[in-house]
Amino acid sequence: MTWGAQYMCYTCKNCGKKYRYAIDLIGDFGADYGKCPVCGSEGNLDAEGPVGDATRPYEDVE
Repeated sequence: MTWGAQYMCYTCKNCGKKYRYAIDLIGDFGADYGKCPVCGSEGNLDAEGPVGDATRPYEDVE
């Protein structure tokens, strides 16, 4: 049984964008995992988990 994707949700320290990375993409993004897709700054980790109330406000990074 699978529970779906797990996410790490961030808010950019620089521009304030809310975004989330699927945990299974760590290898694809490497050192850029967790960085803002808009400005490239490091983000603050806000939440982790499957899609739900805590992770829904964050935009997917693909």
